Amino acid sequence: MSKIVITGVNGFVGQHLAKELYDNGMEVVGIGGTLGSTDKSLYVKTQLTLDLTKPKETEQIDFRDVYAVINLAGITDVRHSFVDPLSYINVNLGIEINLFEAALKQQVKPKFLIISSGTLYDATSTLPLTEESSVNPNSPYAVSKICQEQVAMYYQTRGFECIIARPFNHIGPGQRSGFIVPDLAQQIVEVEKRSKKNISVGNLESKRDYTDVRDIVKAYRLLIEKGKSGETYNVCSGKALSGKVVLSGLLNQTDIKPEITLDPSKRRPSDTPLSYGSHDKLTEDTGWQPEIPLENTLRDVIADWRNRE
Repeated sequence: MSKIVITGVNGFVGQHLAKELYDNGMEVVGIGGTLGSTDKSLYVKTQLTLDLTKPKETEQIDFRDVYAVINLAGITDVRHSFVDPLSYINVNLGIEINLFEAALKQQVKPKFLIISSGTLYDATSTLPLTEESSVNPNSPYAVSKICQEQVAMYYQTRGFECIIARPFNHIGPGQRSGFIVPDLAQQIVEVEKRSKKNISVGNLESKRDYTDVRDIVKAYRLLIEKGKSGETYNVCSGKALSGKVVLSGLLNQTDIKPEITLDPSKRRPSDTPLSYGSHDKLTEDTGWQPEIPLENTLRDVIADWRNRE
């Protein structure tokens, strides 16, 4: 059985990834931070609560017999990165460097899957975006992801196998607020329960590439099994949907017809009007395809928020 380390295991993607790996016969070592749930998952054999920004704590991870490390840890709220850009650089790079250095100190070199982002592509590039498209980050978060990719390439020169995944927008049950789909779903459930009368929104005209998180984590598993070292892979649906379509899809899961109001504070300083990617390279190398329909994803998101309230 392959032993896999997941950093950020308590997060939105980490919880789904632990299940995906467990269901496919892998032993999961989960590393979670001090924030969020620290309950031991049914899918995690060993779980540690560590601050990975600190080298000494990171060195507590036993990398012996570890086949691969999937690094999900870090700060991910794109909108907030404009408020505190330095933290995004320090935290996201610091965690990755500490992981590589801790493995080096133990004289072992597991495979690394570095989770980057599709947000780093140049907004003026021809669509669909491919791994060869130019990059031109429009947020401090995206800057931190480019830096993470470069750090991984450096450690590849030190003998590590490194694969880079560039996921586009991923959605699904368990996602915290601060992103468009959970923010809308939370408000819809509040209207259902009559604790709120209207739904406030930012820019719903922008079109994005959305993929169910359960499809995303399947791609991550396939990448550590079949991905090629030194390569970068888009993880995306290949389709663009506007915020209006997403909102309509969420409302279709309910019987309400709330008033929709515009909240300028929810607009980002820079916002690409249209973006979607190509997953042809990922499909060719691993056989991955997105499988879960948007309707099913939005149904599960609404159900999740109803259970939280």
